[in-house]
Amino acid sequence: MAYELHGMLTGAVSMTTGDTVEPAYGGSHESFLSNVVTPIYEVIRKEAEKNKCGTADHTTWRNYDDLNEFFWSPDCFQIGWPMRLEHDFFCTSSPKKSKVKTSRSAREQRKEKETEDEEQGLNDVTSEENREPKWLGKTNFVEIRSFWQVFRSFDRMWSFFILSLQAMIIMACHDVGSPLEVFDAVILEDVMSIFITSAILKLIQVYLITNAVDLVLFFVPAVSKYIEISNWSICRTISRWTQPRLYVGRGMQETQISLFKYTFFWMLVLSTKLVFSYSFEIKPLIAPTREIMKIGVQTYDWHELFPKVRSNVGAIVAVWAPIIVVYFMDTQIWYSVYCTVCGGLYGILHHLGEVSKSEVLDQKFVLVWNQIISNFRSEDLISNREMDLMTIPTSGLFPEFIRWPIFLLANKVWVVSNIVNEIERSIEESTFLQDFKMSALPALQNKFVELLELIVEGDKNQNGKVVQVLQDIFELVTNDMMANGHRVVDLIECSQEAVDDFTFFSRKREPQLFESAASKTSICFPLPDDGPLTEQIQRLHLLLTVKDKAMDMPANLEARRRISFFATSLFMDMPSAPEVCSMMSFSVMTPHYMEDVNFSMKELQSSKGQVSIIFYMQKIFPDEWKNFLERMGYQNFNELIDDEKEEEIRKWASFRGQTLSRTVRGIMYYRQALKLQALLEMPEYKAFIALIFFLVATCAYPDVVQDVNVFERNNPKSSAELDALVDMKFTYVVSCQMFGSHKSSGDPRAEDVKDLMIRYPALRVAYIEEKEEIIGDKPQKVYSSILAKAVGTFDQVIYRIKLPGPPIIGEGKPENQNHAIIFTRGEALQTIDMNQDNYLEEALKVRNLLQEFHHNRGRRPPTILGLREHIFTGSVSSLAWFMSYQETSFVTIGQRLLANPLRVRFHYGHPDVFDRLFHMTRGGISKASKTINLSEDVFAGFNSTLRRGCITYHEYLQVGKGRDVGLNQISKFEAKVANGNSEQTLSRDIHRLGRRFDFFRMLSCYFTTIGFYFSSLISVLGIYVFLYGQLYLVLSGLEKALLIEARMKNIESLETALASQSFIQLGLLTGLPMVMEIGLEKGFLTALKDFVLMQLQLAAVFFTFSLGTKTHHFGRTIMYGGAKYIPTGRKVVVFHASFTENYRLYSRSHFVKGFELLLLLVVYDLFRRSYQSSMAYVLITYSVWFMTMTWLFAPFFFNPSGFDWDKIVDDWKGWNKWIKEKGGIGIQQNKSWQSWWNDEQAHLRRSGYGARLFEILLSIRFFLYQYGLVYHLDISQQSKNFLVYVLSWVVILAVFLTVKAVNIGRQLFSARYHLMFRFFKAFLFLSVFTIVITLSVICELSSKDLLVCCLAFLPTGWGLILVAQAVRPIIENTGLWQFTEVLAKAYDYGMGSILFSPIAILAWLPIISAFQTRFLFNQAFNRHLQIQPILEGKKKQK
Repeated sequence: MAYELHGMLTGAVSMTTGDTVEPAYGGSHESFLSNVVTPIYEVIRKEAEKNKCGTADHTTWRNYDDLNEFFWSPDCFQIGWPMRLEHDFFCTSSPKKSKVKTSRSAREQRKEKETEDEEQGLNDVTSEENREPKWLGKTNFVEIRSFWQVFRSFDRMWSFFILSLQAMIIMACHDVGSPLEVFDAVILEDVMSIFITSAILKLIQVYLITNAVDLVLFFVPAVSKYIEISNWSICRTISRWTQPRLYVGRGMQETQISLFKYTFFWMLVLSTKLVFSYSFEIKPLIAPTREIMKIGVQTYDWHELFPKVRSNVGAIVAVWAPIIVVYFMDTQIWYSVYCTVCGGLYGILHHLGEVSKSEVLDQKFVLVWNQIISNFRSEDLISNREMDLMTIPTSGLFPEFIRWPIFLLANKVWVVSNIVNEIERSIEESTFLQDFKMSALPALQNKFVELLELIVEGDKNQNGKVVQVLQDIFELVTNDMMANGHRVVDLIECSQEAVDDFTFFSRKREPQLFESAASKTSICFPLPDDGPLTEQIQRLHLLLTVKDKAMDMPANLEARRRISFFATSLFMDMPSAPEVCSMMSFSVMTPHYMEDVNFSMKELQSSKGQVSIIFYMQKIFPDEWKNFLERMGYQNFNELIDDEKEEEIRKWASFRGQTLSRTVRGIMYYRQALKLQALLEMPEYKAFIALIFFLVATCAYPDVVQDVNVFERNNPKSSAELDALVDMKFTYVVSCQMFGSHKSSGDPRAEDVKDLMIRYPALRVAYIEEKEEIIGDKPQKVYSSILAKAVGTFDQVIYRIKLPGPPIIGEGKPENQNHAIIFTRGEALQTIDMNQDNYLEEALKVRNLLQEFHHNRGRRPPTILGLREHIFTGSVSSLAWFMSYQETSFVTIGQRLLANPLRVRFHYGHPDVFDRLFHMTRGGISKASKTINLSEDVFAGFNSTLRRGCITYHEYLQVGKGRDVGLNQISKFEAKVANGNSEQTLSRDIHRLGRRFDFFRMLSCYFTTIGFYFSSLISVLGIYVFLYGQLYLVLSGLEKALLIEARMKNIESLETALASQSFIQLGLLTGLPMVMEIGLEKGFLTALKDFVLMQLQLAAVFFTFSLGTKTHHFGRTIMYGGAKYIPTGRKVVVFHASFTENYRLYSRSHFVKGFELLLLLVVYDLFRRSYQSSMAYVLITYSVWFMTMTWLFAPFFFNPSGFDWDKIVDDWKGWNKWIKEKGGIGIQQNKSWQSWWNDEQAHLRRSGYGARLFEILLSIRFFLYQYGLVYHLDISQQSKNFLVYVLSWVVILAVFLTVKAVNIGRQLFSARYHLMFRFFKAFLFLSVFTIVITLSVICELSSKDLLVCCLAFLPTGWGLILVAQAVRPIIENTGLWQFTEVLAKAYDYGMGSILFSPIAILAWLPIISAFQTRFLFNQAFNRHLQIQPILEGKKKQK
């Protein structure tokens, strides 16, 4: 194929025929599409269908990587050219399990191929044609759904930790206090045993790899590395037995300086971690362990199943297990600590957040600054008055001098007038004070301001008032200020022909000062319409009247933040910008699916039980709404509606939501900025500016507003050249996947997209067209990729590329980008999501940014430029504020460290800038395989790094980004990210990075990607291990023996373990970097205040709850799969979520786990004998109690109006309706408990036997309660016989039969025989009551026994439900499954009622609702926003 393409492009002549080279498939229309592209596409499509929407195992289908990597080896030549469609590559039917046949390896196929007659060049082997094609299977890598993947990819790290743990335990057993003591012969001999462990670990790793050759090369890594990078024939031959010949992952080594930096960083982290673990976790545990081993426990509090086990192994495991778990987790903590320190030092050394003094200010800067301020006004961030204050004057009598904007000089006149008295006291003996009285200066200023206001107003009817003010000023100066003012009056009266020096105000003196005589006027009022003069008068008026400080302007916080960042970024280290004609050309691409383009008036005014969007916008952005009304010239919303200004209202509201129009407006600032910069560089414009200044200096050109439009109107040819130049350098493509279908269906979003193309003529829209064509007398759907632009009021197709079929066969979003990337142009490509924004002042720096591609960062120039993001939704609510700060800490201090020194920054989403040519020739910017590439963005970074790319991070340019603002939206987003990370754990990209990086860079890769989520999972697992270990000790009686015989009360290592876990739980991993970054940018006092305020607003509760979300979805997805994109909606209005919705979202991820922890804590508290003081017990388990309460009640604390009584009543009614509603086909899970419960088991229905067995094994832990507690019942009379446990199951069976009897009775009698059913229930009640009384009298059944029975049997029932769900295929058609469903509904109803009760009680107290509103919307209260009307849903229109 390549040879034919070369021949056609060069016009070559075929050596065999002598004719011009023709393609093998002929040159007919669509021949290449039909004969080459379509067969390969069909393979991809059919394999993707086998994915079954993410539910099938990865081993059963080939993803994009498998099909792509097939062409990385010589095996692909067996397909032939023209392609043989009978080749195994095109076979998509997987082999049946009953007839699994091992297909021939590629090596065997190559040997057969070598036996063919190569001279003929034909592929006509009879045996190949006659045999049935076989499925090739996976290529180079198999994604196995198992936690072993974490060890498989990062085996060197786990081996290091395991060996270090063994060495430290040995050292602690020998009581080593100094590192030199290790060299003692006895100690050294024991430490050497780690090599035996190392050998075992290597064998495990080899088992997880491929074959015996790996076993040999594993022990000689230097040889393995040489073979990997060598091109010698013998090395290539050896590599055939070791692994596929992959060119990715080779040559990724960094420079020696980079290697030293990240090695030194990790040496610090690991040394600190190991010293801490040895001193506070391992060594303190040795002495208690020895004591435990010495104790000979003869009697237990239960029936001991393994009485002959010596040395109390169970107790030792219970004590050591949480320590071991924390040992493997706390490296993440130390990484976070050193990340904070190093990131902070980097910021301090690079003076981040500082503004240096600059004396360089030229006319170009004046024009650019005024354009920025004008843009602020068009965005309604500032008012007209603030625009006048912030604009740099461009006219005057001395244009060569650049004057500061007024807001920088604000308050200076008032300061001077306030210190006049101080001046008088300081120079009392001055002759100046003898002639002048400065105390009258404030009065003179007031009169002068009054005069300026009259002049600015320019009303002819105010002529007399002007004369009066002038006379007052004259009298103030002569009578109140001047000691000898009468001399001036006498002088004026004597002078009849005096000419006033102020030619603007008077022309010739009359007998009476300022008064008119006859037909002549003594003053010129109103002043002539002179632009420069008017500007100077307004400037003087503002100088005298503005009392605000420069730091308080503008009033809008967003405008103030943007100006501050722009000012500081100008002093950061950035490359010099080339001229626009010499800069790199680039494109921007934004994928769009079904999100809002603009808000319609119906959407803006519709409330749907909540507050309307327009009302919400007016209250959240009151200053911007006021500025909007001022710009439009109206007083309120009704006037705008009456005057048919709906389109302007839509734009204003849409620019404040997460809409496509906001993103497009921001990105098109690139074009505006480049056009402005190109204009400033044009020789014609420079001559034009020089002429203007000459005319200004000679007062011949009064209108000196240096605006781009002035030059364009006077120079149409130059303006056209500007447009052409900018269009060559910048292209913006919005990939609107559904635009075609929206047009055909008449969806309003299509018109909104068309309006964007009309408003921005340079905008291009790519979309997928689907239409029917008659092919072979049959209608078939034809798909095309289309690029369109606006021509007049219509959209015109520029390019149309026919596709082999529907392109969206994977995750959707990456394919939406991939089909449109061909329409982009230039050398660089920036990806911008549709919930992002851009700013004009930041767009001015894009030339500097693109120059980074020409500077080496280490061994090579960068291939991806990472940028900073600002979360613009942080001021909506406290949750949005938490997310904003968390995101800010990651996109600043986190990515700063990832890029340098760790060298493991990848692509974490938008708005990174790609080297377009590099990535388009190396797999594109998005991997699109279903499920495995759920987090498609990060794989672009993986791919770039594996192919020797370099990814950098730059903080001098930022873009805006929106985030979710409600807890449910945030949780869905966190679940999506956690699902994506779990799939990354299984991917070949992470595996190759983990295996090909050097050791320390591998550590960086792990702890900054999947390691964070895995460490979070381990931290939660540590809580369970601790509590179940303590439960084993107290219920078995071992704790009592330890207290009596070993006198062990508190074990310090366990306290250290729980403290380490709480470090992650409370969000301190993100809190520390956040405080450091805020300190660098706003000051450490502000950072400390914000951190304390966040804690008062329950930030710790939020982060603890978020931890549960991450761990649940990360762990479940690795084990059971089912990861999918979870849309959050990106809603604008903060709304109240019903109790039913919260229960559906968090029941299995938080509530069930919270109740389990609560039961563990209660049982442990009832039977514990250590920590005799209740206070000591609370202090040691406070983090567990905090986690338990957070997981149970946080969704209701963070639910707006969650304690409003009316909403509580509605929630209770909706909850009961949802529980009782029958499910079935077509019934959504938000309508029926039964439908939701069945959907919750989807992960088990698609799982194999291994996953079901794992679920059953996990469920066994619930039976531990029952086994331990029944031996502590008074009714058992301290019997240790196993029969006690058997009888407890009899009791459970009796309870189940009773419940079943009631259920059967309800079905038989409740409809017709109500009285009989009531008698039946009464009989059952009396029978149970009689049995309880009898047992209490005869068998000493106590009230405590009833409580203990509940604690024992409730977990058992839940465990039985989980087991039944795991074996559902076996019992689904039996009565057991129906009983399981009834029992599960009872459990869910009971848990929901327990959760609802305290909420309803608190709702009775009005202060609770007010307190909740305050901490949820504290930021809004600080900005004096009207939150309560928003929550109440009252629409107030002004």
